[in-house]
Amino acid sequence: MKVPAAAVRRFLARPDPACRAVLLYGPNRALCAEAAQGLIARALAGSDDPFGLTRLNEDEVRKDKARLADALAAQSLLGGATCVWLRIEGESAADAILAAVKEIEGGADRAFLVVEAGEIAGKGKLVGAFEAAGRAAALAFYEESEAERAAALKAIIAERRLEMSGDGLALFLAEAPADRAAAKAEIEKLALFGHGLGRAIEMDEVAALSIAGDAPELDAAVAAATAGQRAEAVEKLAQSDAAAVSAIRALQRRVARLMEARLLVESGVPISDAGDRLKPRVFWKERDAFASQLRLWSLGRLSAAQAALWRAEVRAKTAGPVADPITADAFSQIARLARRPD
Repeated sequence: MKVPAAAVRRFLARPDPACRAVLLYGPNRALCAEAAQGLIARALAGSDDPFGLTRLNEDEVRKDKARLADALAAQSLLGGATCVWLRIEGESAADAILAAVKEIEGGADRAFLVVEAGEIAGKGKLVGAFEAAGRAAALAFYEESEAERAAALKAIIAERRLEMSGDGLALFLAEAPADRAAAKAEIEKLALFGHGLGRAIEMDEVAALSIAGDAPELDAAVAAATAGQRAEAVEKLAQSDAAAVSAIRALQRRVARLMEARLLVESGVPISDAGDRLKPRVFWKERDAFASQLRLWSLGRLSAAQAALWRAEVRAKTAGPVADPITADAFSQIARLARRPD
């Protein structure tokens, strides 16, 4: 069965009971891994049987074509539910996987199969087989929009019954790590702090506990770029070890905040007050620096910066491991724009 993008979250929350095999694929590997872990936990129904889960990789299945079939047919030593988790990067093990899907589709009593793939072809034979089957499903995971990412994080926060003030929540959503596992770790940290607190966690506490100290070099690189300090921006970026797309998105968020603030200034709000009007408002320790950056930027150059960063993100996503020069060039370009006369 094919699971449309709009229905993926519902499927993961309540998988079709007839489904016995799931293919997870697409460029968003973090979400693929998260979905795999959730499906495995459901398939094993809370069992602590150490033999209930079998992990396989593509090379193992490619070299031994019976390996996957044997793993699916194996019974748990304790008689409980079983699951096979196969991680692949391409389609070199496709024949064994297709044979397994055919067996499952024919009604064979097999372990639950989770295939976690990378960026395999959406029109390829593996995806086609899972989509055409009645007892198997294919789920694609692409880059989330900001709205989708915020909705997912809000759902996790609600699940943990974590209370944050409006500004605190807005800050967390704006600055949370792009990687879902890292974002969850930040939520757990805040939940631990908030346990028994008896009130919502305030914005300053969110900043101090999670975001502020986690990536100081990247924060410094972003601040330097938007302040027109090209050499420092590139130097701090190199020290940050941030992933290319994550770094570009951090700079995009700062430029977007400056755009919002500049619009307020154009409507008559003093530059010194604009940061307090944003949601979330600018952290008090950064208020003066933000105002200094805002004085450098016009609406026209901020629009040009947003367009340049969008192009850089597209290039970085397709460049793979050689994306770092693209990111450094993007930070340099923003620093030059900050100092360019209108």
